[in-house]
Amino acid sequence: EKLLTSRRSPSWPEGSSVLSLVPPQGRASAPVPGAEKKHVFVLDFPGDVTASQVAMLREEVTALLRWSNVTRGDEVVLRLNSGGGTVTGYGLAAAQLMRIKEVGLKLNVCVEQVAASGGYMMACCADNLYASPFAVLGSIGVVSEQPNVYERLKREGVEFQTVTAGTYKRTLTPFKKPTAEDLKKSKDDIEKVFLLFRKWVSTQRPILDIDKVATGEIWYGEDALGLKLADELVTSDEVLLRFIDQEAELFSIRYSDPKNSMASRLLPGASLSSNGLMGFLGAAVYQWLGAQLAGQGGGPATGNLANLDALAGMGVDSPEEREQRRAMAVDRRTDYY
Repeated sequence: EKLLTSRRSPSWPEGSSVLSLVPPQGRASAPVPGAEKKHVFVLDFPGDVTASQVAMLREEVTALLRWSNVTRGDEVVLRLNSGGGTVTGYGLAAAQLMRIKEVGLKLNVCVEQVAASGGYMMACCADNLYASPFAVLGSIGVVSEQPNVYERLKREGVEFQTVTAGTYKRTLTPFKKPTAEDLKKSKDDIEKVFLLFRKWVSTQRPILDIDKVATGEIWYGEDALGLKLADELVTSDEVLLRFIDQEAELFSIRYSDPKNSMASRLLPGASLSSNGLMGFLGAAVYQWLGAQLAGQGGGPATGNLANLDALAGMGVDSPEEREQRRAMAVDRRTDYY
């Protein structure tokens, strides 16, 4: 965001926010300089093991789809950091990226540090896949693991009973003695998931030798480039500067839940019911404050939500809370299962 703020193109109106996705309410909009130039929408996805960030990603994708213009040549840049995680979570995240491509927008993915397993499931959706020189890519594979305490429970005289209907309703569990049939069934299950994963990657990135890269291994920078897991070794900063040199307009997109806004925190009981009276008042105050921050005079009235969120961020969240939200999946478990 600092880069976007300090290196805007010459046509950017002074005093406006980086994020300008909410049009002014109740009055006609003045012409915005640079409106006809290519727009580049910048997203961030610091994925965790459950891909919980997909809740924000889906809202951000919806917003940019409403405001983008394919005929103008608009593009999307996703700055990605993820070591992977659950099949369902990262499957949904990759599906959100496909929404961008389905409307004809070009998707550029910049891998900052790691796009492994589920992270690479997202990265391979890109039209242009960039990676920093020592980024980690690959880990195209599936793993399932769990502890088994059957023998310990047996020594303690504890018997864990499970009643099921259906042959394979329970196979491997922490409390049951595993059988050869259980192990075979579990192996068959993850093999099916692996085939789906492998097919997805080869479909989205057909230039890959899928037999060579779908081994569960990871590769760094130049090695990943040699295997065509990436198209170019370059940082996201350089990619954004290239767009600026082309005089494109850059927009940093970040979804902020109105229920967590400063206005909702100031109103007693507002968080108790977002659909009730206090929720309505919170939304009204939020909209009013945004309009005040955007300005009512001759200057551009853009980015009222972004301006309000900037105000809400001052003195409300502690530095520790903000840093925790920025934590990347590289510091967490790196399995895709």
